[in-house]
Amino acid sequence: MEKIKHISGDLKKWILQTVNNGAAPEAIVHAMVKKGFDEEFALRTILRIIGNQSIETKDKQIPYLHEVPEIGQKGNTLYTSDREIKVLSRVEHPFILHLDNVLSMEECDELINLSMGRLEPSHVIDASTGEEIVASGRTSKGMYYTIRENSLVWKIEQIIAELTNYPIEQGEGLQVLNYKIGEEYKPHFDYFPSGQVKAEKGGQRIGTFLIYLNDVSSGGETVFPKAGVSIVPKKGSAVYFHYGNSKGQVDRFSLHTSVPVTKGEKWVATKWIRQGKIY
Repeated sequence: MEKIKHISGDLKKWILQTVNNGAAPEAIVHAMVKKGFDEEFALRTILRIIGNQSIETKDKQIPYLHEVPEIGQKGNTLYTSDREIKVLSRVEHPFILHLDNVLSMEECDELINLSMGRLEPSHVIDASTGEEIVASGRTSKGMYYTIRENSLVWKIEQIIAELTNYPIEQGEGLQVLNYKIGEEYKPHFDYFPSGQVKAEKGGQRIGTFLIYLNDVSSGGETVFPKAGVSIVPKKGSAVYFHYGNSKGQVDRFSLHTSVPVTKGEKWVATKWIRQGKIY
């Protein structure tokens, strides 16, 4: 059966409404593919609509209030109890910090070695049900550590906590991801759809701390299309982006993607920070 490669005005309107309601773009692509749409056409359609249309909040009178998180108030050199970390670049909207030498080469290698035997296909959150599902928009493999699972994980959690001033228990367990050639994570938000936020589980995600564990020969950049920012993976470096404020709002400019790896492979570690303590 030939795949669908056109959309109606009603479908375009539905896509905009669904994004405004907090649905992740890759979940919409997944839904369109299930309905018979060509996957590449669906992805390009979502990118075009999100990129060229203004995404409004439900309450048009209350635009997102930008607040500088504590990590952004510490200057161009950051310190933890055992290391000095340089800020390589900074973007205010969305708030993005690119950091150098967050982990040592040995710490990166050790985390990869500890993780590689536990990898499974990565999941996304279904916008309708809140359940974790495998989706075509996310083709990496990954695994999760529990909080303080081992000495290295605990050390990394402490580094992130000292840098961000959010306690370890206010973040999810560290996740490690591996991307092979051609694998990617299509445009998405890290925060949850509004209907899937659970206060008893720490509430909404407000920030992401992403650490690059290896150098990638080609591809694999982290791209923020609305900000025009592209970050090349560098072993031991990290990017922190913040998308939640004290008003409970989320920043739609934090849309981002991990573009396909074209040579080599990519390893990253991610810590998602919530509004409140999870554990």
